[in-house]
Amino acid sequence: MSKYRKECWTDADVRCPFYISDERSARSITCEGCMEETKATMSFRTLANRDGHMGRFCVGTYERCPVYRSVYQSKYADGEA
Repeated sequence: MSKYRKECWTDADVRCPFYISDERSARSITCEGCMEETKATMSFRTLANRDGHMGRFCVGTYERCPVYRSVYQSKYADGEA
């Protein structure tokens, strides 16, 4: 688990190459999608859940994120992209 204990993340904090943006007021994170020309948006019930996800994955060990794994497997694992 990540050591980060922040309440607000900036683009500079994010390490994941598939991260696109996040919206604090909407409690959401938008990432590259599994198909060309798509995006995946995750909406969280609480801001704490969204921030926890960002701390664990977006700014932490992004390779363990389910979204990262899906996108990587779908588009990049075979070296096609």
